[in-house]
Amino acid sequence: MKFQTFSYNMFLLLIAAIFTSCSSGDDTVKVEEDTIAPTIDCLESITINIPSYEDGSIVSFETPEGSDNVSAVTSQIAGFSSGTKFPIGTTINTFEARDGAGNKTTCSFEVTVIQDEPSINLPYFVNANPTPEGKKWTKVENMSDEFNGTTFDDDKWHRSPATDGFNWIGRPPGLFESDNVTVSDGNMNVTTEKFESPKMVNGIEFTHGGAIVRSKLKAQQGHYYESRMKANKTIMSSTFWISFQQNCNTGPLRKLELDIQECVGRLTTTAAWAADFDHIYASNTWRHERECDTEVTGSLQSPAKTVLEEKNNSRYFVYGCWWKSPTEILFYLDGQLTHTITNPPADFDLEGHLTMAIETYDWNPIDSETIFETGSFDDLTTKYDWIRSWKLEDE
Repeated sequence: MKFQTFSYNMFLLLIAAIFTSCSSGDDTVKVEEDTIAPTIDCLESITINIPSYEDGSIVSFETPEGSDNVSAVTSQIAGFSSGTKFPIGTTINTFEARDGAGNKTTCSFEVTVIQDEPSINLPYFVNANPTPEGKKWTKVENMSDEFNGTTFDDDKWHRSPATDGFNWIGRPPGLFESDNVTVSDGNMNVTTEKFESPKMVNGIEFTHGGAIVRSKLKAQQGHYYESRMKANKTIMSSTFWISFQQNCNTGPLRKLELDIQECVGRLTTTAAWAADFDHIYASNTWRHERECDTEVTGSLQSPAKTVLEEKNNSRYFVYGCWWKSPTEILFYLDGQLTHTITNPPADFDLEGHLTMAIETYDWNPIDSETIFETGSFDDLTTKYDWIRSWKLEDE
């Protein structure tokens, strides 16, 4: 049997024919473009309430996962991940699902962390809790009052200078009048007034009225005292402080005064030291001059203050004082530490009385302003929403 022999040229022609046959026509495979976006669903918004002394909350949630007709990658592009601490306020969490073709879809949900308002069961501390480890605050009920109803609690408070043991009737021209103290609308109200005609008391002329309220139970070191208070709009004061009795015969010889808050509704003075007294949180410690207190000469004081951006009569403020020790007193405004006195002019180791006095000052004299004749009850009144006293006990 004989085999035909192919020449080299015939071989090339055969290869060319095969190539031409395979490549003839337009049979290229085309990839279809992906235009379908992924899908992703987020949770409903989350709201969490926390105690006022905490500054955020750990929040855990199910992390959204996107899906796609091919494949999708899910990532968080805004907010905080599950299991982390969320700050006070509203945080928007946003998640994105993206596929290989670049199609993407997002979804969002809110996490809102809300601080509680002052609690009737705890001192009002915001963002930080200074309570010592192993201790708890217990309310001193006989020196606390929510001022609900319409009846003044004469078992807890003095409102007459004739019965409070101090016998101070006021600084002229402002006379302390017990009738100016009332309870209504959830407040203890101390209202100022201008008398229709001057009053003579102990040979002294008084033209205006205020009032003074003192606790019957004595305040003492280590305790925390706070009040939610709105100042009146007159030249008269709005105060929250601790007064101490003194007697040169029976003692104590030292005449102390612990001012937690002292302000006025309107300024008429030009004294530089008082230029902020209608928008201030002003605290002070005093050792007043007394003839029998021979350890010092003249009255001594150690003040501290925080100047406010708002008038004291613009809203209710919470003024707090932790009388921590005889030489360390901490002051809180709306639950936050604002100033401290650590060098009082004497050891504050005596017991005193919580005091709320609405009075006149010689450094902020009455002028021709007609607010006493034309002002509303709200304008003329210092309002105490509540007063709360606390002591530390073992847990």
